[in-house]
Amino acid sequence: MELTYSRRSPTAPTHRPPLLVMLHGVGGNETGLERFAAMVDPRLLVLSVRAPYTNAPGAYRWFDVRFSPQGIDIHAEEAERSRLAVIQFINDAVMGFGADPRRVYLFGFSQGATLAYGIGLTAPTRVRGIVGIGGRVLPEVAPLAAPIGALSHLTLLIQHGLNDPVMPVARGRATRDLFVNLGVMLGYREYEAAHEITDEMLTEAAGFLSTQLDRLDERAAPAG
Repeated sequence: MELTYSRRSPTAPTHRPPLLVMLHGVGGNETGLERFAAMVDPRLLVLSVRAPYTNAPGAYRWFDVRFSPQGIDIHAEEAERSRLAVIQFINDAVMGFGADPRRVYLFGFSQGATLAYGIGLTAPTRVRGIVGIGGRVLPEVAPLAAPIGALSHLTLLIQHGLNDPVMPVARGRATRDLFVNLGVMLGYREYEAAHEITDEMLTEAAGFLSTQLDRLDERAAPAG
């Protein structure tokens, strides 16, 4: 499955640049997260990916979802195909753009965050860190999780709106607890927000990514 994407090249080019892959929510497309792409660290190569399934012209999804009084029903096969497609996309991007495979980050909103969490859980060797806004871990993905030791290098920033009517904050807290129990280092923030991306969220997410890059640069620097 080939995925469409937009690209922002590093404005502070380095050999084998770190890579940020951005995953939009339901009804979005690869242009919907451009505001964040303009804010992030200039060292990052940024690829914003379009989900493979069409809801309407210009509006896409990673998997079909239905809300009912009984809960949330998803199209599990679509979700799994999207998960595998993004993992392959990361592999191809690292090879095709010469990105650093040790510094791959995911940024996702809503379904995009859910997909990012699933990739972190099941293919942790492909990513270094994740920023997720308004997402959750799918029950269908949890049994596919890698062994605990394989997730020890991950760092997450989980952001969630206290007033989110689509993805209640309890799901954000459950996601936090799951990763904490797996020994993953993370930051968790709740905001006076609905199911949305606020300027405060973006500012803190950009700072988180810069901090992660700085820490890895410090570790790689020769002792003097």
